This record gives sequence, C-alpha cells and structure tokens, in this order.
Amino acid sequence: MMLDISLQNLAKILGAGYQGNSEVKASGVAIDSRRVQKGDLFFALPGEKVDGHEFIDEALAKGAVGAVISDVNLVKAPEDKNLIICRNPLKLLQDLAKLVRQNTNIPVVAITGSTGKTTTKDLIFSILSQTYNCLKTEGNYNNELGLPLTLCKLNREHEAAVLEMGMRGLGQISFLCEIAQPTLGVITNIGQVHAELLGSQEKIAQAKAELLEYLPPQGTVVLNIDAQSILKHWLKNFQGQVLWFGLREEADIRARNIQYLGEEGSKFTVIINEEEEEITVNIPGEHNILNALAGIGIARTLGVGWEHIKRGLRQAQLTGMRLEILENDIGVKILNDTYNANPTSMAASLKTLAHFSGTRKIAVLGDMYELGIYEEEGHKLMGQIACREKVDLLVAVGNLGKLIGQGAIEAGLDPQKVVFAANNEDTARILKGYLNKGDVVLVKGSRGMQMEEIVNELMR
Repeated sequence: MMLDISLQNLAKILGAGYQGNSEVKASGVAIDSRRVQKGDLFFALPGEKVDGHEFIDEALAKGAVGAVISDVNLVKAPEDKNLIICRNPLKLLQDLAKLVRQNTNIPVVAITGSTGKTTTKDLIFSILSQTYNCLKTEGNYNNELGLPLTLCKLNREHEAAVLEMGMRGLGQISFLCEIAQPTLGVITNIGQVHAELLGSQEKIAQAKAELLEYLPPQGTVVLNIDAQSILKHWLKNFQGQVLWFGLREEADIRARNIQYLGEEGSKFTVIINEEEEEITVNIPGEHNILNALAGIGIARTLGVGWEHIKRGLRQAQLTGMRLEILENDIGVKILNDTYNANPTSMAASLKTLAHFSGTRKIAVLGDMYELGIYEEEGHKLMGQIACREKVDLLVAVGNLGKLIGQGAIEAGLDPQKVVFAANNEDTARILKGYLNKGDVVLVKGSRGMQMEEIVNELMR
C-alpha cells in the first residue's frame, strides 16, 4: 500500500477511533488471517459463518501490525493491540481504497459488461504489462469487497491499473467507480444475464452505463458496436472519446481476414484510425477476437506501440476455468469453461467448439441462472445453436438444462444425440462410458452448477 502514514493518522483521516502505537504504519491489507503478510492491516469483517474479530490474534501472530474492528468487546486483551475502531470495517476498507486511489496519478481502466470482463481484463493487463508496471484485479475480485482490496495493493511503482467491475443491480457500477475513479472504460457487451434482477436488457444497459458518468471529459470509453442502439441514450451527456469495436465495417476498431486456428487461437487484421496490423491472439474463439479489439482500443489510446500490443496478445494468460484447454490420459480434449454461463457466452463457446479439430464434438451444457423473462427462450436458443454447430452429442444437465436439450431436438438435432442428465455425477458417468481418444468436450454452465466437478472427474 502506497500510503506512508501512521495508523493513528489514517484513522483520523477516515473518521475512525484509534488506540495503540502512534507511529506504526501498514504496508498492506488483509481480510483472511490465513493470508496475512508481515506489515498488513487486518480488517475484522463479519462473515456468514464466522466473524473476523475471532481471528485478530492469529492475524497479529502472522505479522499484522494492527486490526480494524467494530467492537472492542469482541477483542481479547484490546489494550495490547493497535486498533482502528469504526462502525463498519468494510466501509472503512472502501474509504481507504478511495484514499489510496486519490493519491495516485495513473491510468485506471474499468471493465464491465455482461460477458468477457475477466478475459478482457487479462488481455488488457497482458498488453499494458509490456510497457507499464501494471496492477490488475485478481480472479473475480470485482465487487464491493474485491475492488477495494485490489486498489489497496497499489504502490508507487505501479504505472497503470486494470480493474474488473461486476454488477448485479442498479447503482453498483456507480459505487465501484466512486472508489476507483477510472480514466478509461470498457463495456464488453450488453447481454441478458441479471434480467432476473433488473427485468430487461434496457435496465442492464442502464446499470452498465453508470460507468460513463465517472469517466473524465478527457477519458475514453471502448464499446461493443453490437450494443450501439441500446447504449446511445446513455452517451448523450458523455464528453469523452467513444471508440466502437466489433466485426462490422462501421466500427472504429474492427477485425477482418479472420483465421480461426482452433486451440491455437486466431489471426486477423485489425483496423483502427486508418492503421492496419496483423494480430495473433493465443486464445480461441470469435468472442476473444472481440475482447482483443477492446484491449487494442485501450492500448492505442494510451500510446502503446504495436509490437507491445502483439506480444501481449500472443502471451496472454487467462484466469482459470475460462475456456481452459485440458487433455486427459486417454487423449480427450476438454474445454473447461465452467466459471459461469449466460446465453452470450455459451453461444460463443459453442462456436469455438466447432472450430476445434477432433473426432467428435460433445457439448455438456447446464443451467444458466438469473435470466428472468429470458429463461426459457435463452436455454432453448442454446439448443438451437448446438444443433446448428452440428455437435455429435449434447448432454443437457440440470432442470433448466432440459430446455437446452428440448431446443436442440425441436431444431432438428437427432434425439439420439441428446442426453439428459440430472446432475454432475450422472453427467461424468455418462461421458466416461462414451468418450474416446480424439474427442473434444465443451463443459459450460452457471457458477452455481459447479460443473468443474465434471471436468475433474474426466481428468482422473
């Protein structure tokens, strides 16, 4: 953490109480006593099952210099400890993150969207890291807790930050932007995920577009041209630069001459500001070409040279369970895309499966949650796409997964090529009796389905 300030003065600035050594300073923050590093400030947050106050002694024993607490009565021997005392330790963490951000003068890229946030973050980080000392959101630390933890890692050596912002309702992107104060933004797309909570795609667009209100007049936002009609309303008062990316000719950043290389990724020509460059992305799928275009838009806005852009896209490393390519002992390739799912991302993964070379293509597709009014339509559409992409076997997993199977049969897929499975255990058993060397299997479903269990069984 870049703030060179005593805990006593930090508490004063943030409007909290303090007791303990007046000179001690923190070099980082932690919320898990098992992961405390020497010099950390431990935040005793209440959890669903345990309260962080119970682990203060453990955190201090591991090297924490103090703790942020809400109740002195919950602390053993409080007189011997450095304690910041406040009503809400989570809010104090958020306020601290905002203070850290206010003491930096670096480009901060905020990425939101219905799908592709994490991959786009990983691609942008890979590109910018060729030029900048860059900080990024780890894993899916993209909410009101994860984003402050990321920002508190900023130090004086960092020259840029790439932050993912998740959203489940109106006001959440605004809240995260208040803390992060981004200078550039990306909205990857506007899908149907979260319709259960927000009611419509228009409301989803409104929630994502909150990002626009927080970019400075000299800032830039990079937007998917397929969402142009739905986002136009929210751009009326935006004073910064807008760059549209996509495969359509009217996009500011577009790709042509696309060559799909299966598991090796893709090659294409990118066109931006009358420049043309040949690009190779080392991860498969048309959707990842789009994610790369968004990354190129951010990079060129920041003046990153083409060689650095090309190297970053060739060397990108993705967060786990996002189209992760595995191969088991009998020679079956498994596309582990189990982190999450919605109609946009599942359709993209089915198209990616079609570009893979293999003896047979098997799609293992499970429930997609939070689709609201789009639930039946969205699941049946996935079955139609599976039929169109000519899968050799569709395994429809779960209650909503049944709709995927029904949609495939209704679209004309041979019913003998559709198998219904109640759960992950049944699915793994079915697949183990079916798969042979050379087969390619896509496994995808919503996070709550935990379909990585299927992948783990197939890898044994």
